Amino acid sequence: MAIVVMHVKSKRKYVLLGTGFGAYKSTRPSVLGGSLFPFEDMGEIPVAAVSDSKGKIHWFLTEELQVMEIEGRKPEDLIAEEIESDTRIVPDSNEVEYCSACQFKVSPHERECPSCELVLVYEEK
Repeated sequence: MAIVVMHVKSKRKYVLLGTGFGAYKSTRPSVLGGSLFPFEDMGEIPVAAVSDSKGKIHWFLTEELQVMEIEGRKPEDLIAEEIESDTRIVPDSNEVEYCSACQFKVSPHERECPSCELVLVYEEK
């Protein structure tokens, strides 16, 4: 199966091939130093490679794309299913703690957060 994305501006659908960063670097003469002290600008642009129905590869900025389907299912259905099957709360314990770093639900007997692996220290009550 595949991830189907839609280009927001054109409303065309594509298959997501992968994501990454496009790097750029530019130099231009500075106002005071001219070419002796040029102004340099560099950075990364988040991009995604997608394929159209004919197999042609296109590159888009990731902010221009919206996920429509993941393996034939809508993203909101997958998220709702994950929330319903949330097993992070230990059923035999009435007490629930939250990780101070990522707010993930953890049981009082866990030594580290299952989400971000922060070492947990509990205060004696």
